[in-house]
Formats: sequence, structure tokens, C-alpha cells
Amino acid sequence: MTSDKDNIRQFAKRHRDQIQVGADWDAQIADNFLQAIPSSEESIISVYYPISSEVDIAPLVEKLWARGQTVCLPVIQGKAQPLLFTEWRRATLMTKGQMGIMEPVERHYVDPDIVVVPLLAFDQQGNRIGYGQGHYDATLADLRARKHVWAVGAAYAEQAVLLALPREPHDQKLDFVVTEQRVFDFRG
Repeated sequence: MTSDKDNIRQFAKRHRDQIQVGADWDAQIADNFLQAIPSSEESIISVYYPISSEVDIAPLVEKLWARGQTVCLPVIQGKAQPLLFTEWRRATLMTKGQMGIMEPVERHYVDPDIVVVPLLAFDQQGNRIGYGQGHYDATLADLRARKHVWAVGAAYAEQAVLLALPREPHDQKLDFVVTEQRVFDFRG
């Protein structure tokens, strides 16, 4: 199964890299997120610092900060290990962490209520293909064992696939995927 996922991963990465992103798509994703994802003022929302051709969640982060939400970023612990989350504010000093991804220098760890997840592709059942490191699957399994948490994929509509993606026992499903066109709700 891993070789199937690796092939899909490589194809999906090439496809995402070639998407001609519209000027307002990232802002539309932010608006769709705020309109559709259940949250409260107390909700802690984990986002990600985008790399490569991932959805730029900066418009979402700005709107969350403007609303006074607690926003946090993941800190990588190791392959297939649960991520830790540390608060991220506008004035937070940043540094490159593992895999060259930006992380806050000063750490104030929190447990998010909503985890925004980057992805390469997603299907109509809430399965996703990521980079294959297992960070988000381990994290969601860990968080879901301790509390209720929403897993929200951030993607462009062109990243949707019609056929079911391969799924292994450790893979964690998404509750939602937010695109520039619509919100997919998989809570079913």
C-alpha cells in the first residue's frame, strides 16, 4: 500500500505545484473557514506555516488574530510522532525548525481544538494524502484520544480526487476540507 500512496503523493504534489492560484483564493478559503467551521471565542486554532505550493493561510491567520482567537503552530518532534503546538502571535519571533518549516522561538504549548491540516490531495470521504511523515495522523490520534478536536484540511478545489484514496489503519480522516469554492463536511 505504501508504494501506491507514494505514487499518488508524487503525482498530487506535481499537480498542486501546477495549479494556477487565483489572486483571491486564499482569502476566499479564509472566509469559507470562518463561515463554516464550528468554533467559539475560546477555541484554540492550529494552523501551519505554508511551504512550497500549500494554501497560504496568512489571510485566515490575520482574520483569526483580528477576532482575538488563540492561534498556534505545530512543532515537529520526529517522524510519525505527534506534533506539539505553541502559541503564535503577530509579534512572535520565528526560526527554521525541522524540515525547514518556520516555528516560534519562544514556546507556550497549548492543545488545539481545531487543527488546520495541509494536504496534497483529498477524496470525497475525508481521506487525505500528505507528505508521508505521519505527523498529522499521529497528532490527530493523540488529540482525539484526549479531547474533541476538528481536523480541517486546507486545499484548493483542484486537489479533490473522485476515487477513494488508499487508507491504512493509522490514517486519520478529516472532518472538513475548506477550499476557495466550498466547504466539504465529512462528519456524516
